[in-house]
Amino acid sequence: MSLIGALNTSSLAMLAQGQGLQTVSNNIANVNTISYKREETLFQTLLYAQRAGTNASERLAVRAVDRRSVMAQGLIQSTGRADDLAIDGDGFFVVSRNFGSTATPDVFFTRDGALQQRYVDVGNGAQESYYITADGKYLLGWAADENGEFSTSDSLSSLVPLRSFALDELEGTATTEALMAANIPSTTEIGESVTLQGGIYDTSYNSQTMSSVWTKVAANIWTVQAQVTNGTVTGPPTLPVVTFTGDGKVLTPQDPVQVSITWDDGTTSTIAVDLTDMEQYADETVIYRTAQNGNETGRLYDESFDKNGVLWGSYTNGRNRALYKVAVAQFVAPDSLEAVSGNLFRATEGAGEMSIRDLEQEAQGTTILVGNLESSNVDMADEFTRMMMVQKAYTMASTNFRTVDEMIETAVSMKR
Repeated sequence: MSLIGALNTSSLAMLAQGQGLQTVSNNIANVNTISYKREETLFQTLLYAQRAGTNASERLAVRAVDRRSVMAQGLIQSTGRADDLAIDGDGFFVVSRNFGSTATPDVFFTRDGALQQRYVDVGNGAQESYYITADGKYLLGWAADENGEFSTSDSLSSLVPLRSFALDELEGTATTEALMAANIPSTTEIGESVTLQGGIYDTSYNSQTMSSVWTKVAANIWTVQAQVTNGTVTGPPTLPVVTFTGDGKVLTPQDPVQVSITWDDGTTSTIAVDLTDMEQYADETVIYRTAQNGNETGRLYDESFDKNGVLWGSYTNGRNRALYKVAVAQFVAPDSLEAVSGNLFRATEGAGEMSIRDLEQEAQGTTILVGNLESSNVDMADEFTRMMMVQKAYTMASTNFRTVDEMIETAVSMKR
């Protein structure tokens, strides 16, 4: 190898080790960056050879090659903040730069789940609140339909930005099913009555009271008359006769009784009343529980994510409703994703096929931890060790460069 070749090799070595030190510096600087994925500089040997006849010359050098440890998960740390999400397992959140845009160039992938709710101007003077990442990108997922159900798809085009407080009012529901669980005294005299009451909701979602008057007509045999406030029971006027066994359990009817109601506003309801949990013992009248499936109109007062990434709304009428579901993207070779920043990535051909997962349907060990964030996967002890190794290598390369330079000067002075 000529002196010029040695000089060039030393120069390439210093450049490569300098890049290695820059990588170490970046890792140390981002040790507290959420979901930062450490970068590592590897060194490759360069061999240039030229052979002609019996003459041969070879020149060895080195170049730096960077790679990022995207697959290595950082430590999950609790924040206690409801809008912070951490993926425990494989996958990435899907985020978009522009409002409502799911075009491939505008879609990115990250494990940084430090979300915030921000109002965005959506045109015509209207503003809506969305879940935004720390760098201002929209979190993407699937929207629930009017029944709170999801139709998920393994396609970016099916994803939409997640709104916060999107459905601030949940329409009420009229009662169609009810249950009465109570005890009526077996010591009641024949011809005497016991009255039980429970709440229901009419077709305007207003709370009403349904009363049932139990009249004993024989041993273990009762007739039941239904009544409602602000309405009339039109059928059946008298419910089917209820009979009990000798040990106080309902013998008949075993099927729900269909009660038809005409409300004072002219609307009608049909309620299936389950009486199979009624009892007849020699105690006083006791209502154990009543249940029905109606609700008044409710206002949204809280939102929360669950382990499957479903955003639930909690309403003042006691109901919970699914609003959105977070999409999680997976790649065959995530370490080959293009790093836009230390924790934001873009899909590449080298990363392989992308799949969009619905964690509720395809859990496979991956869950979302609410109130947590994934820290960087930087190991400070390892970085300081690499720093010392790179520093030593750089020092030796610079010493070699200086020595070669002195040898060249000596050769030049001899010529003079």
